[in-house]
Amino acid sequence: MNRLTWSAGVYGAVVLGCLGLACLEPLVAIAVLAAARLRLPQALALTAAVWLTGQAIGFGLRDYPVDVQTVGWGAGLGVMALASLVTAAVVLPRLPQHWPTAFRVATAFVPAFVANQLTALAVEFAVEGSCEIVPGVITAIGLINAGWLAALLALDALAQRRPAARAA
Repeated sequence: MNRLTWSAGVYGAVVLGCLGLACLEPLVAIAVLAAARLRLPQALALTAAVWLTGQAIGFGLRDYPVDVQTVGWGAGLGVMALASLVTAAVVLPRLPQHWPTAFRVATAFVPAFVANQLTALAVEFAVEGSCEIVPGVITAIGLINAGWLAALLALDALAQRRPAARAA
């Protein structure tokens, strides 16, 4: 499967899933998986496409208020996604290449999520003027992203096997 088809499939699955579940887009999960499967420019394009689509859905379909705070958080989510992507892109090549992809991705998820949440604190300070650590919110965001990552890894594994099944 070529990278463009793979990226389109991941993008479509996330957008449809988020529309159906009315959830936050799983930017950490996307960033880590994209960093594992694509070259950095392509990973950035996929992550940015998911983030931009999330913003379009929020402001276009869900009527998010167009005020400084909401727009600031929207931009901040993009910066947070970038922090996750860069962290995953730095960590993944340093992990043992003989590890299974799912294990490498899951391992890279941890520092990428930490980078995301540290960036969230900076965004909160910039947008709100203060920041507060709320463990319940961090846990919920982590679980949403971990769940999405598990689902996307399962879909990725199926997609990787499909051509082999046709050849047999």
